[in-house]
Amino acid sequence: MNPPVGVINDADPNAMTIEQATAQILSVLRPISSCESLSVIDSLGRYSAQHVTATVEVPPFRASAMDGYALRLSECSEELTISGKSLAGHPGENTLAAYTAQRVMTGAKVPDDADAVVQQENATVIESKLIVNEMPRNGQHIRLPGSGIKTGSILIHAGDRIGPAAIALLSANGVARISVQARLKIAIFSTGDELVNPGSPLAEGQIYDSNRALLLSMLEDQAVELIDLGIVSDTEQGVREAFAAANGAELVISSGGVSVGEADYVKQVVSSMGKVNLWKVAMKPGRPLTFGELDGNRSFFGLPGNPVSAAITCLLFVKPAIEFMCGAARQNIPSLTLPLSGRLSKNPGRVEYQRAVIEKDANDHWVVTTTGLQDSHVLMSLQQANCLIELSTTSTGAEDGELVTVIPFEHYGRGPL
Repeated sequence: MNPPVGVINDADPNAMTIEQATAQILSVLRPISSCESLSVIDSLGRYSAQHVTATVEVPPFRASAMDGYALRLSECSEELTISGKSLAGHPGENTLAAYTAQRVMTGAKVPDDADAVVQQENATVIESKLIVNEMPRNGQHIRLPGSGIKTGSILIHAGDRIGPAAIALLSANGVARISVQARLKIAIFSTGDELVNPGSPLAEGQIYDSNRALLLSMLEDQAVELIDLGIVSDTEQGVREAFAAANGAELVISSGGVSVGEADYVKQVVSSMGKVNLWKVAMKPGRPLTFGELDGNRSFFGLPGNPVSAAITCLLFVKPAIEFMCGAARQNIPSLTLPLSGRLSKNPGRVEYQRAVIEKDANDHWVVTTTGLQDSHVLMSLQQANCLIELSTTSTGAEDGELVTVIPFEHYGRGPL
């Protein structure tokens, strides 16, 4: 469908759609095959290399869910004698004498013939006598064996990312060590004779390199090992030397040098060393994205030189690729639908991601608002954002109050921007 009269069509017939690019990338990538054994407490953020099955029940006995008194329901209407107590780790007697109750604490073992625990707030104690003020239900406040974890159930699936809850679950089942995927080695470099490291003086025509710092920060993760190769000169030899230095990495990422400039050698060198699988994606920012295969079964991402373009392509393509290579199952990034505060303009022809903020308006309603100038070199509008507004290929913008698709940065994990 042609755009309305007077509207510029931003389509590029040589660019892949985001869906085509994603499928092409995933068809080439291979998960890392090596794994290592770690203590469970040291496995935070790593990906499990195998299923882990429960070998014990949790709790392993009938346990009290409250501080109170274990008793038999049939005797609750009578005054009971408090006989003994059961503390966590120090169980009392396994049976109750007639018309007695046992003092029990949270997590402690409940006598075998008690059929309820009355919490202490619902009973009156006079010396050694107990009067039940509120009748409990059968089984109330008693945790049955295996109610938390049953023997033989799968605690962790292969490919699961180990978080604090998983560490607690494994520890509760007595698991001390776990097999995890080895850390993925990623080499990162920037290209450009105009680039200078922060802290050095700028000569005329030079700028400070922000992309490398951006990517190293975005990809910092317990599951990966980052190799910083610095700034590479705009020469074929310089680019080849960078790839040689990255020989131990399974994934190589560069920023800059992948457009159509006379000094952009990255795509040329990748083609000579392996294969360029895609070059240019129908999105904004981030059209000049390169993905390829290098010698030795290594993969390569060439990200655009503009910092916002590098950030967005890293979010949409590199982070999912890393998860896939680490053995995680591919998961779609969820989106929200929120009303727009303000107005957005866009040319049709490619998907556009605009930096924005989710916030509450004067009426205490959640809305999404652009952070301003959307040029791909404007880092300030990226730093101020907490989400992206996704506008479709055919969209020509959005009006105030219109519902738009929003992707919070937190959906990509740990608020990467």
